Amino acid sequence: MTNTELVERLIREHPEGLDDDELATLSGVQPRQQIHQICSRLALAGRLRRESVEKPGKRRKIHSFPVARAAEGVSAHISSPSAVAEPIWRMRLKALVAVTTRSEEELLDDALREYAVKVLEAHHIVTRQAPS
Repeated sequence: MTNTELVERLIREHPEGLDDDELATLSGVQPRQQIHQICSRLALAGRLRRESVEKPGKRRKIHSFPVARAAEGVSAHISSPSAVAEPIWRMRLKALVAVTTRSEEELLDDALREYAVKVLEAHHIVTRQAPS
């Protein structure tokens, strides 16, 4: 069984969610950073959900949760990427929200602002000013 398969199995067995430290302990996968990388990839692929959770007496941590079984069944049978109900940008945005704990609106606003500056620079309408 690969580390990715092991992590997925553990997350399915713990619908209450597990943080990366708990996953590293339960799976034996080291270094712990590997758990973060595996979970980030799985979240981006829509195979699990990452969410910032605060537990009583503990600091806020990112937890991984299984995705709904019905959604897994549907996506497993879809062969064409264009047939996926949720666009890839939406999955990426959800992953960023989970990792950064910032809202979708904040992330989209920042991204759109940066993109607007790039477009305007490309058309020689504005130039970036060096910070003073």
